[in-house]
Order: sequence, then structure tokens, then C-alpha cells
Amino acid sequence: MRPDAVAGSVRAASVRAVAGSYREAWVSVAGNRNLRLAQLSSLSAWTGEFLVLTAMTVYAFDVDGAVGVGLIGFLRVLPATVALPWLGALADRVSRRRLLVAACALRALTAAGAAVAAAAGLPLLVYVLLTASTVCHAAYRPVLGALFPTLCTTPDELAGVNAVRSILDGAAALIGPLAAAALLAGSSAAAAFGAVAVLAAAAGALAAGLRYEDPRPVPGPAAARAGVLADVADGFRELRRRPRAADVILLGGVQCLVRGALTVLAVVVAVDVTDLGRPGVGLLWAVFGVGGLAAALATIGAAGSSRLGTLFGAGIALWGLPLVVVGLLTGSAVAVGAFLVVGAANALVDVTGFTLLQRLVPDRTLARVLALTEAVFSLALALGSLVVPLLVAGLGGAGALVVAGCLLPLAVAARWAGLRATDADIAVRRDRIVLLRRVGMLRLLPVPAIEGLAQRLRRVDVPARADVFVEGDPGDDFYVVASGAVAVLAGGTEVRRLGPGEAFGEIALLRAVPRTATVRALEDTELAALSGPEFLAAVTGSSVTSATADRLVTGYLADDVQRRVPGPAPDPGGGPVAR
Repeated sequence: MRPDAVAGSVRAASVRAVAGSYREAWVSVAGNRNLRLAQLSSLSAWTGEFLVLTAMTVYAFDVDGAVGVGLIGFLRVLPATVALPWLGALADRVSRRRLLVAACALRALTAAGAAVAAAAGLPLLVYVLLTASTVCHAAYRPVLGALFPTLCTTPDELAGVNAVRSILDGAAALIGPLAAAALLAGSSAAAAFGAVAVLAAAAGALAAGLRYEDPRPVPGPAAARAGVLADVADGFRELRRRPRAADVILLGGVQCLVRGALTVLAVVVAVDVTDLGRPGVGLLWAVFGVGGLAAALATIGAAGSSRLGTLFGAGIALWGLPLVVVGLLTGSAVAVGAFLVVGAANALVDVTGFTLLQRLVPDRTLARVLALTEAVFSLALALGSLVVPLLVAGLGGAGALVVAGCLLPLAVAARWAGLRATDADIAVRRDRIVLLRRVGMLRLLPVPAIEGLAQRLRRVDVPARADVFVEGDPGDDFYVVASGAVAVLAGGTEVRRLGPGEAFGEIALLRAVPRTATVRALEDTELAALSGPEFLAAVTGSSVTSATADRLVTGYLADDVQRRVPGPAPDPGGGPVAR
């Protein structure tokens, strides 16, 4: 046995031997080189983001006081938010791997420049370079999120990958601020900015190692001339075409509105509503992080289910209900417990929300939709932090908590029917994907391709003894047996029977020839049909799948030639037959 086959067998055995979805997700990431590189790149990039967030805030306060902190906060949000739709549109036009590498390289250069400017005592230049660095990083998350489905082969693997990413983001949220604190205490802000440059460069180097086939078709001349502005507009139209995805973004935006409010309300809870005091602000956010890390581990199993929509809605509602409880009961222990639950809900929303968007939006527009999502979320965060002081002034701290907390369950209740419909759609698609994965030549297709095929499958009911097609007919569709059984007839003689999970009709499509056999239903049979162009686009779009299909068809045709040579009668239950 070849070494790679041995390694594959050992890896498969190890996955089977470890019970539960949790370790399977980690083994999947560790065993897939592309996923391993992508997750390590994400960890490095986001550690740098949390590091620079802490360092730039301290630097701005040291230089310009509270005004400087407000200015740097504004510069972090607005330019990046404006740039996001354009960066997303660009990611749907060019290689996403190259865009990740370029974004990381530019971030490394701008962060290094900020380090030099800080050491030279040039605060204005530091602000400009840090703003540019933030814009460069803004593209990272939506582009990587759009790339993950291409690196996965099953929706369950995609959900597990998103859960692992959430866990690593939690680790980055811990490591980054701690590293910033150590560098600021032992050295200077310039050293911290330099560390960000190193982390960005490492993230780019890891992304540069990704090797995969891009399933997106090459844009034609008309699409290339349309321009990025047209792509941005098409991103908005995509949301109109995908109301389920729009529901996810709407609810996520409301959740971000409340999260922005919580940045202020956390201080209100610690200082005014409870007796935790100012140090309690740090305690509440630490508990929030613990809840998020624990829930991220749990969602590895949960996010693989077909109830992503209702899980997402439950997470949104759980974000708000604990705030209502704190506003009504106003106790320190209650506040700590509430932030623990909110942190857990945040991880559930993060994993299920991004998995939903990756599955509901086609790959060709996914990056721009994810970028628009990030822009909406950023604006909602900023708006929430601006509005909540007005609520506190008018209703008091407890009243503001109750109002902000009620907003989320009410929003979920208003969109609950849509979330249930999303679950129903995903459940149907999941069954279709399971059926398609039983077909050997389709088994290794990436998630975007198999999701697209599942959406386009048509149900064809064939009564017993009726012909699906007859030898010599033109080839139009590819078929998979969903239930029942069919017989393959060559020259009027039955040469093979096919049952659920077996496919036929590929030879006429792949070789552009008439049907080489008759296929007849032996009983009432349900078929899943794909049009010829859809089947060909999926199979020929992947070199591995194309090579597998070519080998199968070559074998079928060789058997057909051999069968036509005079000799012993063919075995009705025997091997492949041309179709």
C-alpha cells in the first residue's frame, strides 16, 4: 500500500475511533492542509488585530487623552466600513488567496510604518498609517469566510471549521491584549505596532501556502468591463434574491446594535446597577469571553445540524434576555451569570450565522455579501454605542438594559417563520447532498459545487416498466436513483440493475454522444435529475472529479466494446455498463 494511502487510512480510522463531533472537527482541520494553514493564518491575523486595538487605544490616550481615543475609534470604523463593499466585490473578481496575501502584506507594511512613526514622535502619521492598516485588515474576515467553503467537502465540515475558527478567535482575543500589555509595559507602543506587522506578515505567508482549485467561472469580457461598482450593486441585488440570507444579516445587525450598546451598558451595570465597581467592567467582559469559549466548543456539534436557522435565532434571543434579567433583578451575581450567557450566545450566533450565509449565498457573490455584512455590523456597533447614552439618560441604567434586551427576542419573533423556513430548506438540501455524495465522481466536490447541485436537483417520478430514456436518444440529463430500481438494457438485454445512490446518464453528456443503453424502471422509482450543462460544469470544474469521471466513462466504454465481441453471455449482475 502506498504511504499516502496508509496515511489516509490511519487518519480515517482515527476519526472513526474518536467519538463525537468535537474531535472530528479538530481532526478534520488538522488533517486538511489547506484548512490548517487557513486557521493558523486567521489566528495570527486576529491576534494582531486584538493587539493593535489595545495598543492604539493606549497610544492615543497617552498622546491626546480621551479625544484621541474617540478619534482613533472613529478612524477604525468609518473608513473600513466604506471600503468593505468594494473589497468584497474585488474578492469575487480575483483570486481570494492572492487578495488575502496582499491584504496581509499591506497591513504589515502600514503597521511597521506606524511603529517607525511612533518611535519618531509623529502621532498624526501614526493615525494615518493605523487607519490604512485597519482598512487592509477589513478585507481579511469576509475573504477568508468566502474561501472556507471551497476548502471543505461537506457542509458538516464547514460548520465544524467555523466553530474551530470561533475558538481560535477567542484565543486571539485573549493572547492579543495580553501581548499588548506586556509590550506596552516592557517597551513602547512602537514595539507593539511592530509586533502587529510581524503577525500580519506571518498570516500572509500562511495564506500564500493555500493550494486549491477555484470553482468560480472565469468572468467573460462583458463581466470584466462591468466594473467593481456594478459588482457592489449586484451584491445588494443578491440579498434581494436571497431573502433568507437577508434575514440573517438583519438579525445579526440588530444583535450588533445591542452589542454596541453593551460596551456602554457594561460600565453602567458594574458601576450603577450593581456593586461590582469599575474593576467589575473587566470581570464582566472576562466572563463574557469564558462563555464564548465554552459555547464555541459546544457549537462544533450543534452547528452541523439542519436547524441552523432556529439555532441562530435562539442565539440572538439569548443575547437579549439576560440583559432584561439584569435590568429587573440588579444583582452582582445575576450580572456575572448574564454576561456568561451572553458570551455563550455570541459564539452560537457567530458560528451559525456565518455558516448560514456561506450555505445560502452562491460562491460567485459570497465575498461581497460577507463584506456587506461586515459593513452593516460595523455601522450597527457604532450606532448602538451612540444611542445607548440617550436611553440611559431617559430611562436610567436598569430601564436601558430592559429596553435593549427586549429588542432582540422581539426581532427573532418577527422573523421566526423565515428561520423555520430556512431550516426546512437546509434539511431538504442536506438529504440531497447525502444522495449526491454517494455518487463516486461527485464525492470530492467542494461545498459550493455540491450545494449548487443540490439546489438544482429535480425530482423525476418514473412508474414501473416505463423507460427513462431509450438507446439512441439524445443525452440531456444526468440521473441519480433516490428510491426504487432501474435496469440498464443494451441491445434489449439486461446487463445491470441500479438502486438508490447509483447514477446513470453520464456517458452521453461527457462524450457528447447519443444514449448508449436503455434505462427502464423495474418498480415505481424516484430519480434526482440534473441538466446536462449543470452536471458538466460541476464535473469538469474540478480536476480530481473530472479525472474520476473520465476513468469511469473509459471503463464503461471498454466494457461496452468487450460486450459486443461474440463470447459468453454477460452476467446480469456484473460490472459497469455504458449508458
